[in-house]
Amino acid sequence: MSLENRYNAARDKFFAENPHALTKIESVNPAVIDACGMTVDEYHEQQRLMVFAEAARSRGLEVDEFVIRLVAESPEQANEWRLEQHRKVAEALGIDWAEYKQLNRIAE
Repeated sequence: MSLENRYNAARDKFFAENPHALTKIESVNPAVIDACGMTVDEYHEQQRLMVFAEAARSRGLEVDEFVIRLVAESPEQANEWRLEQHRKVAEALGIDWAEYKQLNRIAE
């Protein structure tokens, strides 16, 4: 599952389990949204992202970890996805994977 698919699946699952949050987002008057210079779809998407991120923070989690916990099918898959994220960070920072693992005390 791609990273984008994981995020979408996690948001879908979160809002399915918390329909009141989605109802609140969708109940805002379209005229108010238009006055803010956004389309209704843009507003709904922005609010879904913000509510999802706040749900992660309220649980003491980063969004990436919240996504993993919502959609990983096993502890092994969750660990694999965490390592994948760490590898991407190491690559973005230009740090050798072995050095990154040592600095961050990561065991494979």
